[in-house]
Amino acid sequence: MVKIPEIYAKSKIYLSLAGSGNPWDYFKPSSRFTLRALHDGYTVSEIQKLLHISEEELIEKINLLIDAHLLRKEEENYYPTFLIVNEIEAEKTYQHAKIFGRIIADELIKNWKELMDDFVNLEASQKFTIDKLSLVLIGSKLLDIGLLEALVKDGTLLITAPTRPSPDRPDAKYYFYMVEGKTEYLGKYGENETDLPWKNWTFVTFGQNIVNNEHNKPREKLEEKCSELLKQQQLNKPEDLAFELNIPILSKNDSLSWKETTKKIAKRILLKIKEQKEELLQFYNSLKASQYTSNTLGEFVCWYIHIAYAWAIDFLIEDKKIYMPNEKFDSLIFYTQGPQGLLVK
Repeated sequence: MVKIPEIYAKSKIYLSLAGSGNPWDYFKPSSRFTLRALHDGYTVSEIQKLLHISEEELIEKINLLIDAHLLRKEEENYYPTFLIVNEIEAEKTYQHAKIFGRIIADELIKNWKELMDDFVNLEASQKFTIDKLSLVLIGSKLLDIGLLEALVKDGTLLITAPTRPSPDRPDAKYYFYMVEGKTEYLGKYGENETDLPWKNWTFVTFGQNIVNNEHNKPREKLEEKCSELLKQQQLNKPEDLAFELNIPILSKNDSLSWKETTKKIAKRILLKIKEQKEELLQFYNSLKASQYTSNTLGEFVCWYIHIAYAWAIDFLIEDKKIYMPNEKFDSLIFYTQGPQGLLVK
């Protein structure tokens, strides 16, 4: 009989968390196989045989996942409590999100003049062109953070992340999903943010973490340099860090002003997305995970929007509205007040 690890040997499975919690300690080497097998419809006795382990060992793995609220028992059956998507469904979702990516891009283009008028009013526009700042200001702050904030505040599609208390994190509350396939199925772009020693100031990089199936070395190198400079504790203000890293910085006033711009435009984009609500829900209901869980809609939307806004960024690059550097990322020092994105309430 073929072992489960052999069945999934060629699978590339990616896990992503958004929120506050720690499921990672509950994933022993075969736990993802256990979860994937339960998702695929194998019974506990079949999994035991396929893994070639004792019933006691399997139950131990299952109980760990139950402790983390990642698995539930119903009569004699076990079901994952979070979104699991195989490669076929992931590819289908990736292509479906392209439609929504175009909707997002078109709405932003419709608001482009107003967006540029607001940009021209920034002090930074006297030093930098929109090309230099577009990937972070539009890709990250508007289409990533701003759109997710709008979805969270609206609550229609991105329902509240489920509580998933575990023995070491009784306060845990997060979205969690397991996706099989290519790295872009998780979303091609993402923001990495580092809190700086000056209150409310952050160092941001945004773009691709993976380029040509390898880690983005220039991005990692810049983030490492930032970390080293902060450890030395020889900088007096965020402008000093920007100088050392040779990257732009937005003033406090500019940052807060752009925040208001992103909120305004993100709300309009959200209205266009909500016009397609029934289509989106119908697609979600076609996924297998929707059949055995009652709380994965939020996880699906969280995942789906990350793919859709990545498509939107690609369309905007094609339309010459966003400039993509050769290194496939850009950076900025930015002033931020309060929680952002999925953490906003």
